[in-house]
Amino acid sequence: MQIIGRAPLGEQVYDRIAKALLTGQMRPNDRLTIRGLADQLGVSTTPVRDAVKQLTQENVLEQRSPKHVRVPVMSEATYLEILEIRLSLEGLAAERAAEHATEAQIRDLRRLLDRNDRAIEKRRWADATEGNQEFHLALSDLAGMPVLQKILKGLWLQMGPLVACYYDTEPTGLNIQHYALLDAMTRRDGPAARRAIEADLVSARPMMLAQIAELRKRLVTEEAA
Repeated sequence: MQIIGRAPLGEQVYDRIAKALLTGQMRPNDRLTIRGLADQLGVSTTPVRDAVKQLTQENVLEQRSPKHVRVPVMSEATYLEILEIRLSLEGLAAERAAEHATEAQIRDLRRLLDRNDRAIEKRRWADATEGNQEFHLALSDLAGMPVLQKILKGLWLQMGPLVACYYDTEPTGLNIQHYALLDAMTRRDGPAARRAIEADLVSARPMMLAQIAELRKRLVTEEAA
């Protein structure tokens, strides 16, 4: 993470840690310390402690002790619950975006997707992970529903580390449904846009569940040691 600049400090610290989670710089079961995060960001421990407290309340981090936190290993039940919520809310966002996005906004979304494709082709998986998150959140922005976007960003904060693990497997066909979504948006076909984003989310489910099983297996082994 980059060193923090000037005020508002607390908000910047939260945003930097959140971005690290969203883009896979922090992985499930990573152990973090308040002091270590403060040193990375070039700030005192107070704003870091406040940011960690907020992220813990949002179920994004786990506080194991006053000084130590951990990126949680998501359970299968939690993943399936979040998936069900995302299917509903991101489907709604896609449908609304298809109805309201301008041609210029659709072109911007396509450029974002093309950039993500280039990252995938060059096997820059960290960039691809970040690009995928940007695409999904940009879509919710185009829906013109700020409350919905805030909810989805909270879900993405929880999902980011797991999605990064998914990208580590170098999956194929990552953007097929994203391009189908753009085609639906170009036609102003809201229901088709919803189906495309739903298909995108469901396509990752088997590998996501496999990742969770492996991560939880490692966690049990570690705790038993």
